[in-house]
Amino acid sequence: MIYKKQYGQPFDTESVVGSFLPMMETIPYLTKEPDGFSYAMEPQDVLYGLGENVRGINKRGWVYESKCSDDGNHTEGKSSLYGAYNFMIVSGKDTFGFFIDYPGKVTFDCGYTDLDTLRTVAEENYDLYIIEGESLTDIVHQFRQLVGRSYIPPKWAFGNAQSRWSYMNEDEVREVVANYRANHMPLDAVVLDIDYMERYKDFTVDAQRFPRFADF
Repeated sequence: MIYKKQYGQPFDTESVVGSFLPMMETIPYLTKEPDGFSYAMEPQDVLYGLGENVRGINKRGWVYESKCSDDGNHTEGKSSLYGAYNFMIVSGKDTFGFFIDYPGKVTFDCGYTDLDTLRTVAEENYDLYIIEGESLTDIVHQFRQLVGRSYIPPKWAFGNAQSRWSYMNEDEVREVVANYRANHMPLDAVVLDIDYMERYKDFTVDAQRFPRFADF
């Protein structure tokens, strides 16, 4: 079951494509606070979610920010990466998921400031969704119905892809492919970063460094 609670005047992010019932008068599990809400955790509680991010699968013990950051130095001490995924599952004495539909900065203090408290901070203009289910898988399934299911990638995307930051010219890419073949290792794709572009302009290719780009 998915429940919704609206705070302030949210901007329509168009993230939610599914339906939900009913609109909540009060929120279960979470305690409303002036700048967000909190949840009192037990020692056995595990926190999952927040998408591609730093540190481990269990998000307890750190502060995360849903604030996309193009930071090339991806270390454990950082609080955000490229994406902002405001979905989290609490698994323990209570098991539920919650999603904050908000395009701005959201902070998730997952027991860092207070060992036993999950606290979120966001401007008071967002939609909050609470998801209850029979299992973690069921909660994830309902969330995917709420925001839309992922597309099926092409078959080659399930293979082995080589990527790094960055290949500076065509010769480097061809050397990588040759080494894979020489060592009898499978390779389905080589992914390039932005250095193939002409002065980093969209939809361009540096003809000097990648003269046969279309032939790859």
